[in-house]
Amino acid sequence: MAFILFLIIFFCLQSFVLFCCVAAGNDPASQLISDQEQMDYIRTWMENHQM
Repeated sequence: MAFILFLIIFFCLQSFVLFCCVAAGNDPASQLISDQEQMDYIRTWMENHQM
């Protein structure tokens, strides 16, 4: 019985962590910042690796 209770608690915690990760990725402002950071990185990389 304790093992089943442990499994239920474990999967509830895993679901909570997954929900938090999904919720954090849906913010349009953070997605815009992330896109801008990626573009800056690509621009810097291309400037440093020109032939």
